Amino acid sequence: MKKSLTLVAFLFIVIQAFQAQTVDEVINKYFESVGGMDKWKSLKSMKMTGNLVMQMGEFQFSIYRKAPNKFKIVMNIQGQEIVPQAYDGETAWMINPFAGGSGPSKIPDDQLKAVKDESEFEDPFINYKEKGYEASYEGTAEVAGTQCHVVKMIKHKGVEGEEMSSNYYFDMATNLQVMVKQKSAQSMDQEIEIYLSDYQEIADGLLMPFVMDTQMQGQSVQKLNFTAITVNEDMPDDIFKFPEETPAPAAVN
Repeated sequence: MKKSLTLVAFLFIVIQAFQAQTVDEVINKYFESVGGMDKWKSLKSMKMTGNLVMQMGEFQFSIYRKAPNKFKIVMNIQGQEIVPQAYDGETAWMINPFAGGSGPSKIPDDQLKAVKDESEFEDPFINYKEKGYEASYEGTAEVAGTQCHVVKMIKHKGVEGEEMSSNYYFDMATNLQVMVKQKSAQSMDQEIEIYLSDYQEIADGLLMPFVMDTQMQGQSVQKLNFTAITVNEDMPDDIFKFPEETPAPAAVN
């Protein structure tokens, strides 16, 4: 019996080591295919422009990102500039005149965690263990006729209201990500699928998808079509800073 238990323990260790090796192999091949991990680590800022296609129409947008955690989306809707999401490293805020009021307002606390996650500049797979994230190899699956490796990542595991689980699908032929399936507490356990395609070089061999189609239950809910992506531009922190409203001038008697 003792020998049997020892064998089981040994096999468990071997399986765990094999799985970890497989996960890291998939991740490393992915970074090799998109330009190299060192180049991705060296990025400091990114600006993305394009159009957003939704059921209500098509809108122009710009996304500003800066390491380590600054983020801002600017959109033009019916001739008005709105900021649906922004984070300056401390405060999450927005400007949306269609929601009432024309000035900036802080994003509610129940949405804050999602904005903070979105603001993380660095790819979650870079130094994921040091970040406290868990990644496991989940086998293979087919996505739109493409055979893929599946890697599951869990962020903030065990933290109530913050844990986020995502399955990443890597094309077995090209090693590129073709789909991400996500579920989080904020989405009320609804699953979304983000399909990534049209990879193009943005700088010095770095590749990024220029089409990101978010779907729920097989229906597209929003599609981002990027027209330009630039990196390491000078991006002042003021771009992201929460704009305190200017007080109205005092009445003159």
